[in-house]
Amino acid sequence: MNQYKLVIVVETKEHVYIRIFVNDILINPEGLIRLKQSELDQLFRDLFKGSRGNCIRMRCVHF
Repeated sequence: MNQYKLVIVVETKEHVYIRIFVNDILINPEGLIRLKQSELDQLFRDLFKGSRGNCIRMRCVHF
């Protein structure tokens, strides 16, 4: 079963910029992914359900 980590690197009023790790491997090395907060919430819910709870969301303190 895959483990997902959604790491919020930058957060603005309208968007969040994230990195995604699957099994501790960065899957978007070309840059950050920009999403609206509602899109991030939906992505997290979908991954959480699909992975049976193996999905966490965290904030990056240093980048």
